[in-house]
Amino acid sequence: MSPGFAVGLCVRSIKACPGTTFCKRGQQDSLSLGLELDGKYHGMELPAKLKIGVSGCPNQCAETCIKDIGIVGMPSGWKVLVGGNGGARPRLAQELIKGLGSQDVITLVDKIIKYYKANAKPHQRLGAMIEKMDFDKFRSEVCGE
Repeated sequence: MSPGFAVGLCVRSIKACPGTTFCKRGQQDSLSLGLELDGKYHGMELPAKLKIGVSGCPNQCAETCIKDIGIVGMPSGWKVLVGGNGGARPRLAQELIKGLGSQDVITLVDKIIKYYKANAKPHQRLGAMIEKMDFDKFRSEVCGE
């Protein structure tokens, strides 16, 4: 296992719960999706740190509600949350879209990260950028709605 990026302005190690691989509550394969996303984005330089969590069910064991990008397994696909963070001024992530397949999630995460990289100010977290620009505008930019 390679060491994770714990500091710096980059995508941090992706946190994933056991999902359907080891958990009786798992509704989606969070480990496979988490590993795929980690292989693609881990360490990518961005305007600020970016944390991603993948949970296999609504219990959100990967703390997806306080991640910049949270992916939650539902009975009929994945739900994507954006803009969360913990710390001194915590912010709960907002639901961006639901009912996606795994490949659609990967495509959407790519759009979110590209948009964030192109539009965020230095040291501005995704949630702060979304608050400044308006959530509906962000949704239309990345989801095309």
